[in-house]
Amino acid sequence: MYEGFYIVQFAGMEGKGGGVVLINRGQVFGGDSAYTYIGTYEVKGVRLLAKIEVQNFEPSIGEVMGIKGDYTLSLSLALKDGALVGEGTTPSAPGFGLKVKLTLRSKMV
Repeated sequence: MYEGFYIVQFAGMEGKGGGVVLINRGQVFGGDSAYTYIGTYEVKGVRLLAKIEVQNFEPSIGEVMGIKGDYTLSLSLALKDGALVGEGTTPSAPGFGLKVKLTLRSKMV
């Protein structure tokens, strides 16, 4: 249902950013100019729930949540106006959140 190649846009306490994400067969792969995203997802009702390992490969570029190094991100997304929209949280920064929007660029064939 949600499988495809997406543009991801996000905003946190330390700024905004973007990258790309592939969602396919229960797995999530993606990245941006400083981080890779690797994880899994499941669909519960109308929500896509994902657990992502965010791994830093370029420490000189800041992270929008203000976290240094690698961390785990939990996402809860729902379809809104043709995009997957929701929030991300992490135990590495309790109380801080991330607004997330995924816009489909191509469905899986």
